Amino acid sequence: MKKRLVISDELTLAYVDYGAGKPVIFIPGWTYTTKVFERNLPIFAERYRVLAYDPRSHGESSVTPHGNNYDQHGADLHEFIARLGLENCIIAGWSMGVSAAYSCFEKHGTGNVRGFISIDEPPKIRKENGSDWGEGEEQELQAGLGMLTEYGHLKFFEHYLHHCYVNTPDSKFVQEMVSEAAKTPEAVACELIRTGFDLDYREIARRIDKEIPVLQVVREDWKQAAGKWINENQPNARTRVIPAHLSFHEFADDFNRLALDFCDSCC
Repeated sequence: MKKRLVISDELTLAYVDYGAGKPVIFIPGWTYTTKVFERNLPIFAERYRVLAYDPRSHGESSVTPHGNNYDQHGADLHEFIARLGLENCIIAGWSMGVSAAYSCFEKHGTGNVRGFISIDEPPKIRKENGSDWGEGEEQELQAGLGMLTEYGHLKFFEHYLHHCYVNTPDSKFVQEMVSEAAKTPEAVACELIRTGFDLDYREIARRIDKEIPVLQVVREDWKQAAGKWINENQPNARTRVIPAHLSFHEFADDFNRLALDFCDSCC
């Protein structure tokens, strides 16, 4: 059962909290919830205090009329850490959860952060050219938004989920994730995508590379573009390649091993 943390009159975050020791915080991506980490959290809890939460307007957290953007998600992460009194955290963001972490670092620094795991998300969403590390060039992003508008959040979500797996995902897992995604209102899901196109945390990514250990986990088809950018801009970061966007779930044993090795080195 999830716990509840009151952030403000408007916002209560639902979260899970397992294990003991140094805290590791997992942040899910766009309209996902803590359930996406079900194959990771119990393993981390054998060595660490591991937490994950549903971002605002996701899952069992409050649906709010305002603040449905990653700038606010970063502020929410800061409040989550502060109100639980967590110290020297390792933060592991996946997909757009990475943007929430970057936003938090931008506003509040990394003084209370022991390490950062960026799971398959570039610091800048929009590509400036075809060889960039990013989600897509402007035309591609607008085409994706068009599909989201035409087909609706849940059909778009389910279609994309299949592309995030190497093999065909288990139908029960797909149903669970779609059911969780349905807790985010359609308008909020679209707003998060639209505002996400303009995110650019490249300078923050460069800065934190000088301050804390960073693990960049990137999927195979981004390996060349991501590797080039990381080598030039985050020379201290470690890079590990996974087959696809949801490989931390599909190939959980492999991901858990590499992420735990990083956490152990930070602690």
